[in-house]
Amino acid sequence: MRAGTGIGRMESTHLYLDEAGNFDFGQNGTRWLVLTCVKIPWDNQRIAHLAQLRHELLAEGIGLEYFHASEDNRRVRKRFLETIVPWLSPASVKARALLKIDIDERLRTPERFYPAFVGPLVERHVGQSNERVWVFSDTLPLNKKRHGLEKAIAAELAARSIGRDTHTFLHHSSKSNFDLQIADYCCWAIWRSLTKGDHQAMDILGRAVDLQM
Repeated sequence: MRAGTGIGRMESTHLYLDEAGNFDFGQNGTRWLVLTCVKIPWDNQRIAHLAQLRHELLAEGIGLEYFHASEDNRRVRKRFLETIVPWLSPASVKARALLKIDIDERLRTPERFYPAFVGPLVERHVGQSNERVWVFSDTLPLNKKRHGLEKAIAAELAARSIGRDTHTFLHHSSKSNFDLQIADYCCWAIWRSLTKGDHQAMDILGRAVDLQM
């Protein structure tokens, strides 16, 4: 990190979380729940490329406020994915796809679900590293869900013997963060492949995705 930022010189890991499917375990709930944790080192050139893509689309008559996989059309999706792939290293997208019917009933609350399933995703990225960890998620409206997510990651980092005060949670609107938009696209690609049999986005992402089922 640059001196004078007030954050210090410790190396940092940036993780971006997203999920697809809903938390309804009843008849109206989705069949699958997909969790993703994307590791993307900060690079202002990547941000510049995505800003340039949005500008190019504007010139073509597509005025996007932000990128959102489920709302964007097929052509925009393809160009977005092709833009981000060079910035995603192999296995940088850790993901878990869960058939909700197979999830133990005791884990079907945010306080228990996230430690059981999101914690291991974080561990797969962090391991024994002592870097500072910045964890970004889209704005979470439910306090129970937010607290469950934070508890999961705090517990995992503590279990890996990472010191206190070395991780920070940031719950931001994905509209304000290109890298959260990348996480959204990666999660959507997995969801689309599982639920619709449409593998085009997954084929573009290729080795960047490390999916467990």
